Amino acid sequence: MAKDTTKKNDKEKDNGTLQELKELLEIYEKIPTDRRKKILETAKREAAGEILTDDAIEKERKALQRFFAGVKDNRKKKLIARKIEEVAFQAVLIRQAKESLIVEGLQKEVVNGSQHYPKENPAVGIYDKNCRAYQSNIDKLIEYLPPKEEKAKSALAALRDEFS
Repeated sequence: MAKDTTKKNDKEKDNGTLQELKELLEIYEKIPTDRRKKILETAKREAAGEILTDDAIEKERKALQRFFAGVKDNRKKKLIARKIEEVAFQAVLIRQAKESLIVEGLQKEVVNGSQHYPKENPAVGIYDKNCRAYQSNIDKLIEYLPPKEEKAKSALAALRDEFS
């Protein structure tokens, strides 16, 4: 009896999935062919966990953190770590908004009853707002970059610089 229930649940799940796929196919067929490829690429990236995921944010955070390895002050390290968290999230968010703009365009068609009219894609505002904040946060992080360490000059180079 337990096997019958399991088979029934599996069959219901398969029917639900099949119905979703049919709906997706109907939607996909209405999309202009020039955008279909980009939509498929985006869907594949999202399914692979490459868009606005904790992993993507963490990858971005680690890339930024490397620049601040030379900071010695613990208070600065804490401030920098918080700012890096914010910047990493914004970088991934901006990438996703940009992807949405590429796939969906700057405007979307809105349907209100029998009226059809264009409306700005919400990703435009998200992209604009976060680009500004991102740039501001990057500028603040740049101020905290540790000074570049100069390589030790050879005795000959130091002597040459002294007589120049």
